Amino acid sequence: MKAKLLNKSRFVAFILFLFSVSFSQAQTFYALKIDRNIRKEAKDITAEYQQRLVMRAEQVLEFQNTVAKYMVKRKSVEKNAQLSGSRKHYLLKIISSHESSEMADVLYPYQWQEYLHLKPKIQPVTY
Repeated sequence: MKAKLLNKSRFVAFILFLFSVSFSQAQTFYALKIDRNIRKEAKDITAEYQQRLVMRAEQVLEFQNTVAKYMVKRKSVEKNAQLSGSRKHYLLKIISSHESSEMADVLYPYQWQEYLHLKPKIQPVTY
């Protein structure tokens, strides 16, 4: 009985290890795709928000990195010639929604509410 429990524990630990490795590889993928132009654009977008959100220094860095990561995702959808215009628009709305959700972890609740108010003006979903 103990042997079965030990085997199950090892299996669960192995699955968690694989999940963490794949998650770190996904993070590395987006880090590699963020080029100088995207970093500059993300910095400019962050500066626009900073005027109203007044973020702390560590928030600014997290905010900027999050914007850059989602810019990579947006650009990959926009460049995909196999997608129709309506499909691109739908996917861009989903990406924007995920970005907004992730910003809830970066910002204080009052900042996040202001961010949601500003986002359609600063980062409109267009296609």
